[in-house]
Amino acid sequence: MDYFVSMEMEFGVDACGHVSSLLGTGSPSTEGWLFHVHVTLSIALSNGLSGFLYYEDLVSCVTRAEAEAVSVLVKEAVWAFLPDAFVTMTGGFRRGKKMGHDVDFLITSPGSTEDEEQLLQKVMNLWEKKGLVLYYDLVESTFEKLRLPSRKVDALDHFQKCFLIFKLPRQRLDSDQPSWQEGKTWKAIRVDLVMCPYERRAFALLGWTGSRFERDLRRYATHERKMILDNHALYDKTKRIFLKAETEEEIFAHLGLDYIEPWERNA
Repeated sequence: MDYFVSMEMEFGVDACGHVSSLLGTGSPSTEGWLFHVHVTLSIALSNGLSGFLYYEDLVSCVTRAEAEAVSVLVKEAVWAFLPDAFVTMTGGFRRGKKMGHDVDFLITSPGSTEDEEQLLQKVMNLWEKKGLVLYYDLVESTFEKLRLPSRKVDALDHFQKCFLIFKLPRQRLDSDQPSWQEGKTWKAIRVDLVMCPYERRAFALLGWTGSRFERDLRRYATHERKMILDNHALYDKTKRIFLKAETEEEIFAHLGLDYIEPWERNA
């Protein structure tokens, strides 16, 4: 936080406040994401608030049409390097929302682990050549198969991720969007790419689909079922075993619950 305090003193602006609006988060969750926008914020503030990079785009909502257009480009890039990969749009759009603050994608493949490890960097290199990336931060995986799930309901996972500002060309949309500035040929959109091991895809999908419902599901697992659930795994504390699941439905079954569709999880 020290560098944000110094920025506020030097430039006289509410740095954290602007980060919150860019990320679409409140102050509690903002701190965990500060590192991922540090470079962007530093560059922007060096030119004064008027030069804040892509600010108007990033504080405006992302429409479903824009999200679907990004999805096509993500799948094209991923499948160019990993044809057997599964690419799923998660977050609010998977829950049926028409608007969002960013677009999240979960990527997984039954194929080679080595190919998976290099995939996100290859995608970034491809997009940089095409001029589709305005900024990115690649976070390497710290996932360990035998690590117990986190007891914190809002803990971040340990999968490899790429947080980026994507440059969506206007021609990729079938119609004009009301959020676009007149005459502009592209829009900056926040995109999160998450790469998870194939055998953990159900847990990652449940977690990255998100909402308060998913956090309540973690609390239910702990308090009512004596289990620990996070984006990586489901652990039965009584039996002292990891419970396997290939689908979200199987996770709900382990918890003794009827399956709830993603669009019914908006809390």
